Amino acid sequence: MKKFLIGLVLLVGVAALLPIVGNSVAQKTLKEKIDLFCANGIEIQNETSYSSYLNTKNHYEFILRDAPKFIKFINQYSDAQLPPYVEAAIGGVTIGVDVEYSNFPISSKVVLDIYPITLPQELEQALKQESTNFYNYVDKLLQAKGVLYHMNYHISEDIFDGFIKDIDEKYVFDNGNEMIFKLLSANYYGEGPLIAPKSLQTNISNITLDIIDKANEETISFKAQDLKSASTFESQSTYASSASLKSFSFLLKEQQRKNTSASLNDFKVNVSSNVQGKDGEFYTKMSLKGMDINTKDATSIKVSDINYDISLTGVDKDSYEELRVLTSHASVTNSPDFEQKLQRVVTKLLSKGLSLSIPDMSINKITLDNEEPVDGFSFMARMTLNEDPNLEQNLKSSPKEILKNINLASTLKLSKDFFVLVNKNAPLTGLAASFVKEEKDNLIFEVKLNAGVLSINDKVIN
Repeated sequence: MKKFLIGLVLLVGVAALLPIVGNSVAQKTLKEKIDLFCANGIEIQNETSYSSYLNTKNHYEFILRDAPKFIKFINQYSDAQLPPYVEAAIGGVTIGVDVEYSNFPISSKVVLDIYPITLPQELEQALKQESTNFYNYVDKLLQAKGVLYHMNYHISEDIFDGFIKDIDEKYVFDNGNEMIFKLLSANYYGEGPLIAPKSLQTNISNITLDIIDKANEETISFKAQDLKSASTFESQSTYASSASLKSFSFLLKEQQRKNTSASLNDFKVNVSSNVQGKDGEFYTKMSLKGMDINTKDATSIKVSDINYDISLTGVDKDSYEELRVLTSHASVTNSPDFEQKLQRVVTKLLSKGLSLSIPDMSINKITLDNEEPVDGFSFMARMTLNEDPNLEQNLKSSPKEILKNINLASTLKLSKDFFVLVNKNAPLTGLAASFVKEEKDNLIFEVKLNAGVLSINDKVIN
């Protein structure tokens, strides 16, 4: 019993000392992250710390002193390089960060609030010149942490989650015009390093922007609901991403004119890239339940069930990587020979051969100017481009020879009503009549290209 009591006392004593010893895991990670940013253009402008028995709270204010250096650092983790004008757009911005973590070493959770305190210098100066009152409004919003990212970072598991603070703001300008902006129920979850996560999921319930011109009785309105995205990254060349949007609407309301509007419903897209196998593979799939467009000249278009499915396989990995690196710097390069380099790399990639597949490209129904809806069309295709080490030379000397390297089989099926609708604006009757094949209420065009011979519905085109 005596040994047990001694052991119990020692255990309680050690547990009581743990918060005093501190959380070295959280402290070390925090220091490493701060040192990394400070080595790449960020400077600590203000720092305070408060520790209780159980928790430690730190407040930092970081200012972006060297924007070019910071952009160069960020570009290491991104496929698409940020263009130079971004440097001017973010230079001088001040970011506040509140950090809280437990003093118990067994806890690896760090809680962060990240929020801009000031605008970037160029934007701040421009806003002051344009409208002092609006600048004061924005400044007051930022000082009140009106734009804030909350994050829970679990160091040992290397995962994070959080939310963006709801924004529901209305501002009345000096001339009486109004601006309304909403960002509601935005949250995220990720795994891996914060700068370059291996997976990331985001959800936003509502984004709204309304600009109301009272004097001219005009309104511009944007609204998006239930925006979701999810991505996983093995590398810059191997990834899978998906996104969905329940609804999006745009409205331009003008005095004594018909409204201009556009809306989308149930939009979904999936994109993936994989270069881990022998060849590169790329897939894109998109669907849209409905689209409605109305213009001020009384034209209206309604489209339902839009689908798009395409894949590219058998892509030479080395050539693709060369193309990816070249195009990723397109926005930051001033090289006069960029187009020549791009043409050379694309030609090199195509010379290795590849396969293109379109299982589905279709529209179910189309309604024009509130008339009766008509059936749409569907398109399927399979194309193989054979390897040709002499492709660059053939492009210059005998372009027709290139057709012999292409094998194409495709089918276009469109309803007769849709054909009539298209034919009103782009007459094709005479050209299509000699090749068309009828199948009930549809018109069929089977296009093939083999060994340089092109045919439509088995009729050779010379």
